[in-house]
Amino acid sequence: MCRHVFDLDGTLVFTDGLNTEAYNYALNKLGKENINDVGRITRRVVYSRYNLTSREKKILIDLKQKYFLDNIDKIKANADLISLLLRLRSSECILWTSAEGCRVEAILNHLNLTNAFSRVFYSKKIDIKNDVNKICQYFRCPESQLKFYEDDVNVLNELQALGICDILKVCK
Repeated sequence: MCRHVFDLDGTLVFTDGLNTEAYNYALNKLGKENINDVGRITRRVVYSRYNLTSREKKILIDLKQKYFLDNIDKIKANADLISLLLRLRSSECILWTSAEGCRVEAILNHLNLTNAFSRVFYSKKIDIKNDVNKICQYFRCPESQLKFYEDDVNVLNELQALGICDILKVCK
């Protein structure tokens, strides 16, 4: 029996556009210039560009998250992959994501996918081998029964290095 492991950002949903808008909105509110020369703005990108105080970082993240949630209708769903997900039993599916909990919950609610997964597995996806082991423990299955849906090239490469062959690379 196959167990399905879905990534969120860039896989089930395409959030880069809204994420960029949200960060740039927050940066503008702090009197900073937009960042337009990267594919996806992250905290690491912002913090490397701007020397922000702890207070400014908190304000930035709060503004960014609020903007994102207030404009969640701008995310683009991967209709084909969501259609597949909805044909599967939730007991066979987990969401494996590095996204923040409040954003994950909001996206799943927005897309009516709150019951599509038996579990949301939060991870920074730094120790892929350990994550795969935990996923196998959760499902009580060998790695050979896992099927991954992922867009991150680094994660895909690590999964392949572990010998996991059943991987669907999702292209944006």
